[in-house]
Amino acid sequence: MKSQNPPTKVLHIRTASPNEKEVDLNYILPFLSNFGTVVYVVTMPRIRQALAEMDTVESARKAFDYSRGNILDIQGKGFYLEYSRSETINREPSYRRTLVEHRGERILLATVHNPLYPMTIDIVSSILQPYNVQRVVIFHTNGIQFLAEFGTAEEAEKAKDALDGREIYANCCLLKMVYSTETQSLNVRYNNDKTRDFTNPNLPTGPM
Repeated sequence: MKSQNPPTKVLHIRTASPNEKEVDLNYILPFLSNFGTVVYVVTMPRIRQALAEMDTVESARKAFDYSRGNILDIQGKGFYLEYSRSETINREPSYRRTLVEHRGERILLATVHNPLYPMTIDIVSSILQPYNVQRVVIFHTNGIQFLAEFGTAEEAEKAKDALDGREIYANCCLLKMVYSTETQSLNVRYNNDKTRDFTNPNLPTGPM
């Protein structure tokens, strides 16, 4: 099937099933890596879509030609590939950390930009443990984000000062951190791949 748009390095990806809440990068990025290097990705969970920029137009063309405009089945999950109308993905401007008054917040809200690698509880906890993180909740309301609760306001401030504007991996997974408006302790009922209470390791993993 011919694309409605001319070939470009940027592929527009959407889920084929209405039951899928978002484009699962754990499936689509390894698939695209078979055809070239993915250099930038943006997720749009609210509309169940994503954009992936390949290193060359030829890499994008190979991926699109493989799907031929039909449903792409990757381990049981369906996706549609289409050329984007954009030739490149607009990058975030150089991130400048701003001074924000700290009013005793113990919870940070982090957004992960260009998440070329999966963001798991283990990865997030590994970078937050030096600051005595107590609870973490990963969610995908507006891209990949997580809330992190610390033991004290001072520890939250130290974590923000150390990690805000830093990349977890080279050239990707940039962290943008702000103090959360959440004032109550995070309600974590399960210890699994999305939520973790480090003060209570005996929590169940959740319903099957």
